[in-house]
Amino acid sequence: MLRSNKPTMPQQGGSQHIDTLIGAHARFKGDIVFEGTVRIDGKFEGNVRSSQDGTLIVSETAEVQGEINVPNLLLYGTIRGNVRATKSLQVGPKGRLNGDVEYTVLSLAEGAAVNGRCTRIDDSKEKPAQAAAGHGNKQPAEQHHTQTA
Repeated sequence: MLRSNKPTMPQQGGSQHIDTLIGAHARFKGDIVFEGTVRIDGKFEGNVRSSQDGTLIVSETAEVQGEINVPNLLLYGTIRGNVRATKSLQVGPKGRLNGDVEYTVLSLAEGAAVNGRCTRIDDSKEKPAQAAAGHGNKQPAEQHHTQTA
């Protein structure tokens, strides 16, 4: 038996537990802040945020317009807006993303489209910068300079 080395995308309807569903015939306008898993099948306008292990699933029938900031994003439909996926971003074969993307791990299926700048989140650069800002490089609040003519 031959095996393909191509990475496979998880099935859209997979066995993942969904905490919140916006149905295919629904239109939602506003912001969502969530934990767990949210699936959008309809039309959504607004910003989406999650922390820790939140997962956003945008199905093939979904259209989302707004800023997305989540750990995990499975994109099978369309997003118009900037995306930050702090853990993983998977774009399926019919997935369309029109906006800038920040990601840690990016997976694109054949046929997927990303139209915007792609920037990898590099934790190794952020951690030293945070450490330098908070430790060891303390400057005096004010410095007085005297200049004579």
